Amino acid sequence: MKSDTMQIDFSTMTLDRMKTFQLVYHDDEDVLFIRSEPAQAATSFDLEGDIWIRFAPETGEIVGLEIEDFEGIFLKKYPQIAPAWAEAKRLCRHKNKKKEADLTWESFLLILVNFFLAFLKKNPQQAELDIAAMQAQA
Repeated sequence: MKSDTMQIDFSTMTLDRMKTFQLVYHDDEDVLFIRSEPAQAATSFDLEGDIWIRFAPETGEIVGLEIEDFEGIFLKKYPQIAPAWAEAKRLCRHKNKKKEADLTWESFLLILVNFFLAFLKKNPQQAELDIAAMQAQA
């Protein structure tokens, strides 16, 4: 790597790209994963303690999102997402099963993408990441 900084390319968070992602919810851990398929090596970045953004360190392309305590905390903090989640939860699955083609899936992703884009506009400080700082936290 030539630079001491990595960039997250937030322009890669689009509905068209995310439609190809896999949605997995683990009830026992209360974690929602939205990730590319097939899975890719990625770096995780904690965004304001609410969302882990997973991105390819070489390109900055967003390859997934992870939300811990999704139902227990996140949906209570952001209740506008809860009705869409109630409909979409049935589409989530464990392991690598084929995603159902369903309008509910696309609607839920549209709501999430719009939510995350609005969230990022309010929290723009994550545009550049310092590798040394990230390694110190690890």
